[in-house]
This record gives sequence, C-alpha cells and structure tokens, in this order.
Amino acid sequence: MPTVYFGLSPYDSTKNYPELLKRKLYLSMRFFPVLLLFVLSITSCGRYQPADDFPPADYNGPMPNALSEEILETIKAGQDATALVDQLGALEPADLLSALDTRDKKLAFWVNTYNGMVQYLLTRNPELFDDSSSFFSTPSYTVAGHLFSPNEMEHGIIRGGENRFGLGFIPQFFPNKFERTFKIKGGDSRVHFALNCGAADCPPVEVYEPETFNEQVDDRVRKYLAKHSEIKEEGGKKILYTSPLFSWFKGDFRDHDGIDDFLVEYGILTEDNKNMKRKYTDYDWTLKTGIWAED
Repeated sequence: MPTVYFGLSPYDSTKNYPELLKRKLYLSMRFFPVLLLFVLSITSCGRYQPADDFPPADYNGPMPNALSEEILETIKAGQDATALVDQLGALEPADLLSALDTRDKKLAFWVNTYNGMVQYLLTRNPELFDDSSSFFSTPSYTVAGHLFSPNEMEHGIIRGGENRFGLGFIPQFFPNKFERTFKIKGGDSRVHFALNCGAADCPPVEVYEPETFNEQVDDRVRKYLAKHSEIKEEGGKKILYTSPLFSWFKGDFRDHDGIDDFLVEYGILTEDNKNMKRKYTDYDWTLKTGIWAED
C-alpha cells in the first residue's frame, strides 16, 4: 500500500526534497482517493447485501414462533428448557426464513427468543452477569445454526442492524450474512419496553404471539412508562423524569416522530406539554431474573 503523506501536496515547494521523494509524494496523493473509494465500496457491500442468502423453503418442522413461546413457558414453570433450546439451534435457516413470513411473526419470535436466551443463560449461570459487558458480547446461544451474543441479537436483528454505540443513528458497517437476512428492517422502538436483559429495571418478560403482538407490546409500553415516569416541579418548572432507554436509543424513536410524540402516544405527556424538559433516571443493573408479566 502506498504511503500517504498528509499536510503536503504536489504543489508545495519541495526544492529541498530529492526528485525521487517528490515523485513518491505525488503518486501517494494520487492513490489516496482510489484507496478511499475502495474502503467505501467494501462498506457499502456489507450494508446493502441483498437479503436472499437463504432461499425460502416449504417448512414442515416445529413452528419457530410456537417454539420460542414454549421455551419461555418452560423456563417460567421452573423446568429445564435445554431440549427446546437445542431444537431452536437445529432449525434450518431456510426453514426459519420461510416460517417468519410476516413482520409480526418476526418481532414476536425474536423478542421471545432474546428474552428466552437471557433467562435460560442467567438462571443456569447467574455468575455470568458479574461481568455484564462480557455476558452481552459473548456468543452463547444458537438459533438456526448461528451462534448469537445478546448484543448481536438485539442490535443486529431486532433493532434492524443498528450500531450498538450509535444511539439509533448509525447502522452497522459490516453485518454478517445471518444479520443481513433476518434483521427486522426499520426496527420497532417499542421493543425496548419488551426486551428483558436480566437487570432489575428491565421490562417484565411476556410471551408474545404474532396474532396479538401489537396489542401486547403497546400494553407493555404503557405499563412500563407509567411505572418509570414521573413529573416533578423544580424551581417553579415541571420536569419529566423517565427511563434512560430514551437516551440510549434516541434515534430508534423516529418511527414515532421522536421521543416527544412517543410519550404523548403512550399517555405520559400531552400535546400541550410534550416539550417539557426531560431528565433520565438511573438504571438498576442488579441481576434479577424471573420478572414475568402478569398473567
């Protein structure tokens, strides 16, 4: 790769440089745009690869949505879900793609599967949460032959391929084949109030069904926000204290025209006071598994 010299151009005075150095400098600056275009082209290929890597197939095995629900019900009952988790891992990607043929099926399946993964791993090995950063980033749960970490499933699939550090404004630059194929395009900001990460302040685990997913998740958002939002008066001004989830994933709420309108839609604010100043509460990261939604 040619050396790139920054801060100089072929047109600078180089009377003190040997002729050979001047030629190298000139060639380096000429090749830099080519190198830049090459890097950008690789990035584009990673981001916009068509999502037909696994051609759909006629599916005759266990229905993935029902399997994701059964895993949660089994864990909730205090029973061993290992056999069901193994079935989930053994699914063929083509069969999974064929079965998840609607957006609600995708959302219900992946939310259930994320929650099932976290509950399964942490009820068996609570000490994993002692280093929560490692827990979220370590691949440890297989779905259709793909070994997932909680981070990859949340950001690469459920949030539609968002960069985990991008606040919802920056996509992943190099999604893998599985993510490109199965990601939920555009995401859905409501899932932040449905995903349970194992901490005390996480939303309760609910078993989501495709037929009722929208009603279930809307209800879950309202209940979570009602519990974790409070308007206080400070210095003669009203301030809304609410969940830091809004701060961590600001860009995701564009699907509801932003955080203000989201808070109005779910009854925390009104059109008249939606521009109220907000502050975000601390998040309780204490390990607490087994937080189930009311029956």
